[in-house]
Amino acid sequence: MSDREMADRALPQSPDVATRSILVSVFGYLGFVAVGMVAMFFYVKADAPAAFKPPLERRFPQPSLQTSPEQDLAEILLKQRQPLSQYEWIDKRKGLARIPIDEAMEIVTARGERGYDSLEAPLAPPAQTDPGAQQ
Repeated sequence: MSDREMADRALPQSPDVATRSILVSVFGYLGFVAVGMVAMFFYVKADAPAAFKPPLERRFPQPSLQTSPEQDLAEILLKQRQPLSQYEWIDKRKGLARIPIDEAMEIVTARGERGYDSLEAPLAPPAQTDPGAQQ
């Protein structure tokens, strides 16, 4: 190879790229994106004016706690025990009454092994007829 050919090879080749076209395309794209973002900003601002304001902090009300739980418990227990320690009619026509639980337990234990039997007298069984006696 000649020196001239070697010297031409060592030199960089000239670019065949249209730099101006690439730069116009890139800046055109960036301009389009910028215009789109500005348009979206004004659209959202017009549609939801409060979208760009920080949200207001709302505080929840404090829970209403018991101020005296011991007294509340005593009141609840009194309300629960009161029906168990009084006489009261449940159904006067049927003769159903509520009696204090201590007295009811004494009645049951006084009856002994028949303590949980029915208080009403059992009904008499129906009379048995002889199947052959019917005609």
